[in-house]
Amino acid sequence: MNYVAILVGAILVMALGAFWFHPKVMGTSWMKGAGLTEEDMNNTSPMVYVGSLLMAGVIAWAMSRYAGHTEEGMSQFVHGMYHGFMPAIMYVAPVIVSKGLFEKKDIGWILSGAVYWVLAITLVGGVVYALTPISAG
Repeated sequence: MNYVAILVGAILVMALGAFWFHPKVMGTSWMKGAGLTEEDMNNTSPMVYVGSLLMAGVIAWAMSRYAGHTEEGMSQFVHGMYHGFMPAIMYVAPVIVSKGLFEKKDIGWILSGAVYWVLAITLVGGVVYALTPISAG
């Protein structure tokens, strides 16, 4: 298990989130849908970030469980992106969309979350696979 790859993957999730949910990107739409203001976000407890980093670490760790094998003719980064994209699009996005629909969230909230997680998990797969040595045998 490559702990550096897991750490880098977890940090990537957080960095992408800081960019994606910035008010000038998708943050305003997401905050509106969540019923939050910038002031609410500025008063977020540090424990929210610690917990989010730990959950990002779980995602990267889960991805690392399959890293280390190779697919002929495919870079490890692309191979990992594939292994991230498939569960993200088949499991994560449908859960977020369904949850948003039942909670009567607006389309901006639903799409900002679903697209973010598909991108994040896809990129984590690529990074974790690229940083994990290919296993022998």
